[in-house]
Amino acid sequence: MRGDERIAGGPGRPAAAVNRISGPGADPYADPPTERFAAVQVPAPGTAENAVLDTVGLRTAQVPEVAEAPAVPAAEPTSPETAELPETPGAETPGTETPRKRRSLLPSLELNAFALMAATGITALVGLGFWAIAARLPAAEVGRSSAILSTATMLSQVAASNVGLLFGRVLASAGTKARKLVVGGYAIATTIALLLGAGFLVFFPHDELFPTLWDRAAFPLLVALLALSTLQDWVLTGLRRSTWIPLEQLLFALGKMGLLILFANLAFEKGILVAWALPIIALQLVISPILFLRLLPRVPPPGEGTPPMPDRRGLLSIFLAEYATGAVTVIIPLVLPLLVVARLGTEANAYYALPWLIAESFSVLIWNISSSYVVEASHDRREQWALMKRTFRLSYLIGGLGVPALFFLAPWVLSVLGDTYSDQGTWVLRYAVLAIPFTIINMNFINTSRLRNQMGRVVVLEVFTAALVIGLAVVLMDRMGIGGAGLAFLLAQAVTALVVAVPLVRFMRTLRHDAVEEETGRTSGDGDDPAGPTDRSDPPTEPTPVAGLATGAGRRPS
Repeated sequence: MRGDERIAGGPGRPAAAVNRISGPGADPYADPPTERFAAVQVPAPGTAENAVLDTVGLRTAQVPEVAEAPAVPAAEPTSPETAELPETPGAETPGTETPRKRRSLLPSLELNAFALMAATGITALVGLGFWAIAARLPAAEVGRSSAILSTATMLSQVAASNVGLLFGRVLASAGTKARKLVVGGYAIATTIALLLGAGFLVFFPHDELFPTLWDRAAFPLLVALLALSTLQDWVLTGLRRSTWIPLEQLLFALGKMGLLILFANLAFEKGILVAWALPIIALQLVISPILFLRLLPRVPPPGEGTPPMPDRRGLLSIFLAEYATGAVTVIIPLVLPLLVVARLGTEANAYYALPWLIAESFSVLIWNISSSYVVEASHDRREQWALMKRTFRLSYLIGGLGVPALFFLAPWVLSVLGDTYSDQGTWVLRYAVLAIPFTIINMNFINTSRLRNQMGRVVVLEVFTAALVIGLAVVLMDRMGIGGAGLAFLLAQAVTALVVAVPLVRFMRTLRHDAVEEETGRTSGDGDDPAGPTDRSDPPTEPTPVAGLATGAGRRPS
């Protein structure tokens, strides 16, 4: 609202509307909570100069109309008994920059979510082509490579996702500390990734997966590389630059597919793994300089509804909480492929891994919406109820379209990989996509708990779900083969959703109640001042500051 509208509300509005600066019942002469007023002088009431202001709807007090007089230049005040007037719209104080208007939250939520979903869709579609080409290789090699990649990916998630989630929650309030925060996060995640990769080789030696010394030496490096790639996407998301990620994923997907075609023609034994790693290295070399030299130094200061930047102790607390949840989150995708390999062999894992990859890619679409909710709610907690409603609507819109389509088209989709993949993996894909509606509930419960810093309940929930999935999979795989792993996941997600539905609905009701109260308070704050115009009826005999604009707090005339 312009300064002149705060004073008199424009021509024809009562003077009682002046007193809305600090809410109903506030002192109309109190200082406003803003610094947008310049030292442009206003003549005292009753002077000839004051009539000029009266012609545009501005007056310092209600006095009889005075004949219009020649305008007096504002740059040369004629009386020391003057007061300050707000700047005209568009005027700038020398040496200052007009702050950019922030985008509204809901469009930003949609933009980030659709950008991330586009990236996931690109990865899934081109990835399907990648594995279709890989399916021409021996099934044992495909199963070995997919097991290594899934294990390395899950370990990288343990190392990086906790730091990435911290970025999503804290970058909004980091300001000038953003680059330092990201550098520290990169260093921590890389160190953890190397340790996890080496620890996996020590405690879970598997000669069938790592037959040579070079395979063992390269595995920790692959984990660290995937961790950096994950963090890069999290930083872009936290900076509201998610629109970069689809292009990045497209280049990565096309690069690895082209390299796989080359290596397949050359009969290169390690072609799948090398084709996966080289494009990631190239993208890191291109995007990292842009990120650290251009984007991070230009992070804007926190907005009005943004929580303050935590101190070191607060950051450590968030990191440890996210690390605990990240460690248990990857139990299911880490253990299930290894369980399939151990009980059914590497060839069976090939028929399990690719349908699971398709279902997981669709699940990531939903996760992208929920992640955007965390980022946007971290920028402005006041919009949390509106953001949550939008998140559920968008999640079930995507799920309602995708689940039936994938369920009925599963045999045809998998037939692209080969008839054996279709015969063996159809019900793995169907069970996994049927779990999506329950997964939406669980995801939103986890992210609302994250925003409330209630990470303990998230750890308990993830451990409970993992125990259900693994226990059921051990029993069902002996009877149903790889389809038992998919059914175990579906049953576990359904049970977990029933457990968290009650506290989630209760929290949503609280958010709705708070939003209604805030809207009611905002509406009542826009009403006229109860004092009415009678308190201003007697014109002052001394020069009086414009209501609410004086440098010192004014007082109502007696």
